[in-house]
Amino acid sequence: MSSPQEQYAESLRTGQEAVAQAIDSWTKSAQTAFGTESAGTPESFDPNQVIDQVFDFAEQMLHVQREYAKTLTATAGSVAEAVRKQTDPVTGAARKQADAATGAARRQADTPRRQSRARKG
Repeated sequence: MSSPQEQYAESLRTGQEAVAQAIDSWTKSAQTAFGTESAGTPESFDPNQVIDQVFDFAEQMLHVQREYAKTLTATAGSVAEAVRKQTDPVTGAARKQADAATGAARRQADTPRRQSRARKG
């Protein structure tokens, strides 16, 4: 299994690739729509084709964003789990030390009371 840092880096690479693909797709759509690839005349301009291309691009972009969000969420979850596993032993040991110190402090606080009771009794 890869480390959380490697998983995070991979999710960033995936996101960058997705954005690059979306930009490439948008560029191709724009070139086709505005006739930079084909020498069309203004009379052959079809607004329905442009609308379809714009919505196709938006659909692709939304799909890429969804996949990126899922990848990022999965990575964040595994990072959080790894951090929790690493900190549980530390926090558990610290909790035990704090409990022991609290118990010792209570015993010390009770000692003068016991001694005064013993003197009275």
